[in-house]
Amino acid sequence: MSVLYRKYRPESFDDVIGQENVTAALKNQVIKKRVGHAYLFTGSRGTGKTTCAKIFARAINCLRPVNGSPCGKCAVCEQLKSPNCVDIIEMDAASNNGVDEIREIREKVKYAPAVAAKKVYIIDEAHMLTAGAFNALLKTLEEPPAHAVFILATTEPQKIPATILSRCMRFDFRLIPTEKIYALIKKIYDEEHVEYEDAALRLIAKAGEGSARDALSVADRCMSAGDAVTFEAAADILGVSGWEVMSELMKNIDDGDVGAALKTLDGLIATGKNMSLIAKELAQYARDVLAVSAGGKDGVVAGEDKIAVLSEDAKRYSVPLLINVMKTFSSLDSEMRYSINPRIALECALVQSCKLLSDDYTAFAERISRLEKKLASATIVESAPQAARAPSETVKSQPPRDAFAAWGKIVTYLRKNESMSVFTAAGEQSDLELNGNDLTVYASDDQTFMLLSAPEALDALSRAAHSVYADLNVKIDKRTGKVDMDSEIEKIKAIAGNAKINIKRR
Repeated sequence: MSVLYRKYRPESFDDVIGQENVTAALKNQVIKKRVGHAYLFTGSRGTGKTTCAKIFARAINCLRPVNGSPCGKCAVCEQLKSPNCVDIIEMDAASNNGVDEIREIREKVKYAPAVAAKKVYIIDEAHMLTAGAFNALLKTLEEPPAHAVFILATTEPQKIPATILSRCMRFDFRLIPTEKIYALIKKIYDEEHVEYEDAALRLIAKAGEGSARDALSVADRCMSAGDAVTFEAAADILGVSGWEVMSELMKNIDDGDVGAALKTLDGLIATGKNMSLIAKELAQYARDVLAVSAGGKDGVVAGEDKIAVLSEDAKRYSVPLLINVMKTFSSLDSEMRYSINPRIALECALVQSCKLLSDDYTAFAERISRLEKKLASATIVESAPQAARAPSETVKSQPPRDAFAAWGKIVTYLRKNESMSVFTAAGEQSDLELNGNDLTVYASDDQTFMLLSAPEALDALSRAAHSVYADLNVKIDKRTGKVDMDSEIEKIKAIAGNAKINIKRR
């Protein structure tokens, strides 16, 4: 039994999906009999380049074309369908990329076609030809026989020499929309009398990533796995983790719980899941939450149970957090591909997201958001005993009880009222010490220390501190970790003095 993508390969331009911009132009050329001598079909794999080349080759030779497509019934169409046809020559440049193969084409192209009006050469993966082969082909493309048509198909047009490109009529094949791939798989399954779940079809269509051939290959595997194609079966074949696990990972990241996140990840890896796919799924899950948050449920491939969880997650997670996760994990693929230990790269990204260690603005905004949440809870704790002591007293008149909460309020004030540079530097500091009404901030590095110690920065910090607590003083210091040389010298002198006294006594 033939595989699906070959069994259901389009026989006319009307059957080709997602490439209306290309098929319309090719049909018009057939109808108006204005066929060129060289074409270049470019685009991602599985988008219909070779298929359209074959249809076009038959259409320009068909005796009675139907709306620009081959009729499939005339004597020429019947002959051209035969595998022994000598008028449509297909060549895979990946395995026949030398000068000798192109010279053979040059020798044979001068002979007239056997049954058709045009002899068509389809060169697939044309970018694999060597420089010598391209040079050999160039002369033929410059002055081809009237009966010859060349169609070059490639996924990497940038590797085709400019001299070849300039002699070809170029058509760019787009990625096929997921909805059209979904409709195609649904139609094929109905014709094959296969039972299926709608969510499974949408998952398969999405897995194709714009390639109909890739999606049909997955659909073929899913169809062979059992009597019915279920979402769980399709997810298992694709190696996709359950969305429940991705939801748990997102919760661990939002809580900043590194231990729990690494434990969840360890469980996923233990089941044999591909680490690159895990990163991709987590980025996709964050994207789905963001889509639901923005009201775009139609763009999410999910059942009602997953949509319900996504809706709850959309209320819980901030937009900066979701964007940070999407950016962090969507960019991991190339890093893990060349890493000697992909697991470490994935774990580092997970810890980075939990701790919000990225220098990106979204991570910084999320740190502030978390800080404000903690401040909200801290304010409630502080206000209760104050109200019990004296209704006339305010939070501002009381000394701070927690250095972190006090600094968080100061940072929030800076964001709303003061210089952005001071706010940015202040938001990065977490080494704090509270002694009575004195809050000491230890700068993370020399540059930050100089910035926060500047007179205008100290004035801004003072205004912020007094706006929160009337008597709070902010000091900027740094922990150098170096030895205090003056103290050490005094100690050495004292030791030396004692040694002299002991010598004299002896």
